[in-house]
Amino acid sequence: MGCSANSANIYPLPKAYLHYNQLHSRLTEISGLDPALAQLHVLGFSGTEELPILALQIGKAQAQRNILIIGQHHGDEVLGVELSVALAAELMRKHESDKLWKQIMDEYRFFIVPTINPEGWKRVCDGEYQFKRKNNRDTNKNGRLDIRADGVDLNRNYPVFWADQVPVPPGHANYKGERPASETEVQAILKLAEKHLFELAIFYHSSSTGAFSEKIFLPNRIIGDEEQERRLDELFIFAQGYAQRVKKDYQKGYYQVGEGNTSRVGNARNFFFHTYQTDAFLVELGGINSAGISVVHPNANMKDKIMKKNLAALRQVLYQRAKSK
Repeated sequence: MGCSANSANIYPLPKAYLHYNQLHSRLTEISGLDPALAQLHVLGFSGTEELPILALQIGKAQAQRNILIIGQHHGDEVLGVELSVALAAELMRKHESDKLWKQIMDEYRFFIVPTINPEGWKRVCDGEYQFKRKNNRDTNKNGRLDIRADGVDLNRNYPVFWADQVPVPPGHANYKGERPASETEVQAILKLAEKHLFELAIFYHSSSTGAFSEKIFLPNRIIGDEEQERRLDELFIFAQGYAQRVKKDYQKGYYQVGEGNTSRVGNARNFFFHTYQTDAFLVELGGINSAGISVVHPNANMKDKIMKKNLAALRQVLYQRAKSK
């Protein structure tokens, strides 16, 4: 499906979008702006095609606090890849010239992972299937990739609350895998989490159905746990500061923070919050246009606007956080 209308999804993705085959060279280019400040790492490899999972570590020697940014778990959610790479470039270019970024970088070391699902993202980039969500594991075990059905939902495969998830068949979009952390992509993030204590973790997604668009979601809370309640109340305020700075793409108003308890499933924000006490939340990029369509593959101009306003919001809230703690 292709459409050039300003408010519609465009697919195959236009050249303005980063392609899987360009990621390594783009991250190498960004790290090369100041090799003393940035290092490019391979965290691991995807389970079927053995594609590298890349991360940029960006930080000054004096920075002692760690932030994790993951741009993509689901292959079709490409805006998070774009945003995470744009963040890396902005940090490298403005860490001394911009007062706010300088303060942030004096405090924080960033670990930026554009995608942990290179298999799914590559298929989307190649124009094979617009909504390729999962990785490419042959989950129906017929010896070939059925692109619309095969794979594990990497954001249901983390080893927290995994057994609490309602079982679904392998062809389901939310198939959680045969066991917790069965996927090498998730295992790469677990190793990173073991190595570095993250104060903050932000995960970017895009709601193809529109059900979650332009919202921020916090981790699941254990009802009656007073310490968790306190931490989540503080995290809500921080997330709200982000949300209130980001205008919706096509409608009036701003992003919102979901209220009430969230899903008790094996996703990244639950894993980091409950396992490592990391302040973790999910940001859903992409908006609902006037026709009620969820736009997650917008044209280049809208893509750039989404990047700009989210980077500006992140800059403001991280600056406030860096000063206050």
